[in-house]
Amino acid sequence: MKKILIISLVLIFALTAVIYAAPGDTNDPIVVLSYLNDRLTSLVKEYNLDDIKEIKEQISNLSGNPIGNPVSGSSSSELVVVEIKAGEKIIAGAGTELILRSGKAYAIGSKLGGLSDVTLAKDITTGKPITSNDLLIVPRDDGRGVYTETSATFMVRGTYEVVK
Repeated sequence: MKKILIISLVLIFALTAVIYAAPGDTNDPIVVLSYLNDRLTSLVKEYNLDDIKEIKEQISNLSGNPIGNPVSGSSSSELVVVEIKAGEKIIAGAGTELILRSGKAYAIGSKLGGLSDVTLAKDITTGKPITSNDLLIVPRDDGRGVYTETSATFMVRGTYEVVK
């Protein structure tokens, strides 16, 4: 009988501590939704995370062209057909892919090198002709691209600017 009484008292004291513990308190290990909401709200305010939505909207509104104010330009993850007239240039951003489909075009390089022709596995420097249907990659955003003396058609993936 004494054992049952002792066990009963121990259980009563243990349950009393749990019953009177505040939700989310150190005595109550169960995390409640209101505690999580309050904590997340305070972290959002502390780290100025409210601005993330505004920043995302600004990024989505940008044209994606880091080069400047293009006459016509684009940034795309798919290949886009770009037709340029005689005397025009395509100045491409870093990582942009170019494929000459028709016409004659010449490379515009920089002090650090030219365009990477991955089909022929060589570097095409300034003034050198571009071979049709070869995949060219612009390694840096330093003014590299292509120019034509006649009209030409390119397939372009990435950031570019058409300059007259």
